[in-house]
Amino acid sequence: MKVVRIAFLAVFALAVVGLSNSALAQEGRWAVGGIADYNIPMHRLGERWDATGKYGATLSYVASQRTLIEIEYNYSKFTNGKPAADLWEYPIDQQEYPHPNGRSEITWNNLIVNGLLFLGEENVTHGFKARDYRYYLLVGGGLYRYYAINSNLVYSRQTNDPIDLDFVMEDQVDQRYTIGANVGVGVEGFVTQNLAVDLRARYNFVVGELRNMLFYGLEKVRPMHLVDVGVQMKFYFWR
Repeated sequence: MKVVRIAFLAVFALAVVGLSNSALAQEGRWAVGGIADYNIPMHRLGERWDATGKYGATLSYVASQRTLIEIEYNYSKFTNGKPAADLWEYPIDQQEYPHPNGRSEITWNNLIVNGLLFLGEENVTHGFKARDYRYYLLVGGGLYRYYAINSNLVYSRQTNDPIDLDFVMEDQVDQRYTIGANVGVGVEGFVTQNLAVDLRARYNFVVGELRNMLFYGLEKVRPMHLVDVGVQMKFYFWR
């Protein structure tokens, strides 16, 4: 929680600084963008799922020469996770079996406010020219929504011999609206005066949990950690 509070305060501070210095910019620019990221679950979350794509859109405002405020929506879905994708040992006959119709998934829908801080006296003079670029530090936070489900898992405590693979457990669902934070670095390169390519890498911290599944060797996940690396196409226009 301390990390999240710090992130929110940092975004607020960047917004205040940027807005108070808006007179330094000739005019406030807006931008719209589309995101394509590689989303990597870390630690215990990474024990359940492999990396997947993350997609979204942004609306940005150039608050000052040094600061850009960005509202971001993103979506991602991790599929084919554990335990549904794994074989497991049935204690009665000590043989390994699959979950024929098993499903272990988690879906994310997130709404985040990011502050992009352009560092360095020379760096802030760049941008909005073809073949020009500038780098930045990013800090953000917002609302994270996740829906995780394990369904059609074969009931492991049955005593049937042979095993009944159609005897399945009730669905296990973990879902929550929660808060989170992200920090990262990036570089924004301009193709034209208005069209930019934004490359960034971020660490995401989410306040939430997934219940343990000890029979399958999966411990509780709390909190959740993810890293994403990706690209954003961004189009700037005048206010």
